[in-house]
Amino acid sequence: MNAGKKKIIQYGIVLIAGPLAGLLALILVFMLPTKPMQEHLYWSLDMIRSEFTDELLVDGFPATLTGNFTDCLMLQQAVYAGGEHSVWERALRVYRTESYYDESDPDGWQPGRSLVDYMTGVAQPREVEYGRYWHGYLIFLKPLLLVTGFNSLRLFFSGLQLFLVGICVILMTRKGMPGLAGAFLVSMPFLYYVSTYASLSQSVCLYIMLAAVILQLLWDDNLYAVEAYGLFFGVVGMATSYFDLLTYPLVTLGFPLCVWLYIHGDRPGRNLKKTVLYSAEWAVGYLWMWGAKWVLADVITGSGVVQDALNAVSDRAGNAEGYGRVRGFWHVLSLNLDPFLNWGFILLVPVVALFVLGMLWGKRKGVLTRKARGQRALSDRMKDVVPYVFLALYPLGWWFLAQNHSEEHSIFTCRILAVSVFACAAALGKLADDSGVEQIAG
Repeated sequence: MNAGKKKIIQYGIVLIAGPLAGLLALILVFMLPTKPMQEHLYWSLDMIRSEFTDELLVDGFPATLTGNFTDCLMLQQAVYAGGEHSVWERALRVYRTESYYDESDPDGWQPGRSLVDYMTGVAQPREVEYGRYWHGYLIFLKPLLLVTGFNSLRLFFSGLQLFLVGICVILMTRKGMPGLAGAFLVSMPFLYYVSTYASLSQSVCLYIMLAAVILQLLWDDNLYAVEAYGLFFGVVGMATSYFDLLTYPLVTLGFPLCVWLYIHGDRPGRNLKKTVLYSAEWAVGYLWMWGAKWVLADVITGSGVVQDALNAVSDRAGNAEGYGRVRGFWHVLSLNLDPFLNWGFILLVPVVALFVLGMLWGKRKGVLTRKARGQRALSDRMKDVVPYVFLALYPLGWWFLAQNHSEEHSIFTCRILAVSVFACAAALGKLADDSGVEQIAG
């Protein structure tokens, strides 16, 4: 069997196994008892209530939201007993109840009040389903709620996120890539890292990205040797579709792709082709996993998820409201840049500039001269920067293609700007790491 056929078979196995494994995991957690989850969540209701009208961690900065609106929806779906539905229906269609609903009042339904009503035994007028997403986060959230409430989970999440970021930095440094580690840290504030610990919905893509980068750094030699990087990016795309509720998924592609460029980026022409190829494979995994959920839900439970999902995709990919495609892009761009046009980020500029200048000064001989040990001169090495510039443009492409979603939810889609920051900072770090990364051809 030649390498091409073998790779196709591997892809086919992963594409089939992914949705089946995802469904099995959901079925297992939906078999867990919900009563203990409800009891633990009950003691978090005061905190949840306090964020109904004030969910910003920093007043005046909308991007620091805790995500109370979506988080309450996620929490209710985690603890909802499921009525008379089978475990298959609950796993594929994901039910909850709603209250304060008025067809004439767009603000009549509030997930927070619906959650509190459900938890306190208030009669609710209707049950709804939310089947177009996988809701893969439930395979972790449900077991965690068996142990403790949402208050303590926030403390746990803050420690977990810090730990994972630290592991990334340690691995990058140990592999002789301090420039990449510095670029990684520089990009973290642009993910509004200050507030991710407090939000379920706003931290999912961060976890996926951090896990992908850690696995990539640990397995890079094997992934490269067996030419499995395309499959790796496809699996990351599938995981993103499985766990995320369409927040800022591009970071799960952009960050690992930048790490790959840093380690293996010695031929700009080849790198651009690989960047496009791996991006396409991530997109295939992302879209396939999503589509598989819709089909499974319709085939197994007879739902109308496929049509509902297609309608949602059409809406989210549409133009910004009241604009054509091009003018809408500029409008969306301004909305997504606005969260960073404040003194909080402006004051970071000199700090970052001093850090970068310090790195360049410390590596000045390797950056500015041709060394006997085989270092290339700056004029030659600048060509390596081209793929990073291409990657830095990815957020612009996302905001252009997903205008409606990026307009309506700019307070969190703005976070994909971190991809541009990471790519640009990594390009500078690449120039500074004269001793750093062994360049691998092929």
